[in-house]
Amino acid sequence: DKYLGNYSSSDIPLKIVISKENNSLFAQATGQSAFLLEATEKDKFQFQKAGIVIEFTPEKNEFILKQGGGSYLFTKRLSLEKE
Repeated sequence: DKYLGNYSSSDIPLKIVISKENNSLFAQATGQSAFLLEATEKDKFQFQKAGIVIEFTPEKNEFILKQGGGSYLFTKRLSLEKE
């Protein structure tokens, strides 16, 4: 539950929603289908089909998305912030 929320990045114009269904964690980027995140180690998940690795830093409310040689910082938007 500490990972759940809406995240955005100043690196790329993409918003990602992290949600949970049963005991599985999902990520969904704007305009795309949700995909299952597979835990690989503590605070680290992957979606192998797309070569995506997500490393959470829950205490900072952020994660780093790694894909295609790039690393992008995403920060959780607080509920009081405007969409």
